[in-house]
Amino acid sequence: MLLPYIEFSTIKQYHKLTIQVMRSFWFTSILIAYTLLATAPSYGQTLRQRSTTEGLSLGIQGNVLSWSSDYFQYLDEQAGSGSGFGVRVGYGFTQRLEAFGQYDISFMSLDQLDAEAFRISSLTGGLRFNFRATTRPLRPYVELGYARRTGKLDQVVNGNSYDNLLFKGGALHVGGGLSYYVALPLAITLNGAFQGGGKSAIQVNGFDSSNRADVTTFRVSLGLILYLSEL
Repeated sequence: MLLPYIEFSTIKQYHKLTIQVMRSFWFTSILIAYTLLATAPSYGQTLRQRSTTEGLSLGIQGNVLSWSSDYFQYLDEQAGSGSGFGVRVGYGFTQRLEAFGQYDISFMSLDQLDAEAFRISSLTGGLRFNFRATTRPLRPYVELGYARRTGKLDQVVNGNSYDNLLFKGGALHVGGGLSYYVALPLAITLNGAFQGGGKSAIQVNGFDSSNRADVTTFRVSLGLILYLSEL
């Protein structure tokens, strides 16, 4: 009769062990569920919105500009760079697509050029394509548009006389850069833009010239953008 007693005792031990395992399983499951629920707010905070490109935005920036021209070879060698400022307005249809318009003006250095003043301005409109998610504070972008540029020289030396020179025309605008959101609704933006591919009409002392000039510009800008939708 010893064998049946041993088998019955073993069955009871297995039964007790099974009950203990089930209790431990349910306890562990409840503990894990409670931990996940308790930590859910912290995950929400980690994935909070850090940036936006939707809605109306206003910007201001400083710039450095360089230019070149085969027609104005003497001028671009003597006054090939300058600095200035600009203003910008944008409207984001989505977090990816944004329309923008901006005005920039740069004053060329006259250290090596005999002239009273030389400035290049541009009025640009186009589309900007933004990348990355709104949970990221750093957002790269590219942009494409059309620019209407004007260059104006006052009393620039021309042989034995001083003339006023004006050139203006359209150009393709291609650019890109980075926006870093310090804290909504404010972002710091770094932009590089190339404008070229068109011919500019020329005026000398108010009279139209039959010649047309090739003008290429490259502008680097650093500025601030305020997103009014986040105010």
